[in-house]
Amino acid sequence: MRRTGYLLLFATALTFAQQPPPKAAQLPPVPQPTTVEKARTVPLSHTDLYCAGYIADKPLAKDNFVAGGLETPQTSRFEQDDYIYLRGNYQPGTRVSLVRPLKDPNNFQMFRGQYKEIKKVGQPYAELGYAVVIHNRGESISVAKFEFACEPAVPGDLVVPFAEKIPFRVREYSTIDRFPSASGSITGRILLARDFDQYPGTGSKVYFNIGTDKGVKRGQYYRIVRGYKKSELDSTDRDVLNAPYFEDTQKDPPKVTKQVLASLPKRVVGEAVVLAAGPKSATAMITAVLGEVQVGDAVELEEVQPENQ
Repeated sequence: MRRTGYLLLFATALTFAQQPPPKAAQLPPVPQPTTVEKARTVPLSHTDLYCAGYIADKPLAKDNFVAGGLETPQTSRFEQDDYIYLRGNYQPGTRVSLVRPLKDPNNFQMFRGQYKEIKKVGQPYAELGYAVVIHNRGESISVAKFEFACEPAVPGDLVVPFAEKIPFRVREYSTIDRFPSASGSITGRILLARDFDQYPGTGSKVYFNIGTDKGVKRGQYYRIVRGYKKSELDSTDRDVLNAPYFEDTQKDPPKVTKQVLASLPKRVVGEAVVLAAGPKSATAMITAVLGEVQVGDAVELEEVQPENQ
């Protein structure tokens, strides 16, 4: 019995001795380094073109405006297909646009000096849609049908001449380099967003503080970029940057100074295509995002523009 046990033990040891030594753990292959991301963009619609809004370099005349509607005074908000009364002498068949000069009811600046910069560029306007005049009553009052509404109109909204906006094709996919090596030849910043959004996303409309005076054109694509200088960060990010941060196991770590932060590479957080450009500003639509876009972010022209726009 004992001899059988020894034989079994010897056979087991011999089996292990004949096995090949274990191989070293194989590391996965090193991936091809790239900072390029492919993102699907949003298409351009009729609403995008006619409801984007803009910043006018000069205030629009207030002579012609919405005076009321068929259900006045019981109704003060007029929707699509409603009959509205316009202060102004227009011929039947004339199409007009309805716009609204804007002010921020929250009185909140997304970046230091935002309101001062907006004032330099001009007056923001919301585009409410367009109407077609169906009857002229004389005495400077015209009856119109609210043909296409972006949002309800109210008495006092302005009536301006209609301008047709020709659609164009937006690329379906974008190839975005998160850390571009060079700035575009045209640079500016997002001055404001439609509806006073603070963090506009894909499909949102934003307004640049650069226009045709700097070479901005309809259909151009711009990278939305952000750096690490205090002037490029919003108030929340600046507060976080000033907060102490440390790790208990660190011994005498080097200090990350303002100069070091300023040297960090700018990163791309999204892209936008220009819908319309005025002398000092431009309206753009954000077509893709890689991160959180903020009002105040910088914009840079993509030097290689898509074909067949």
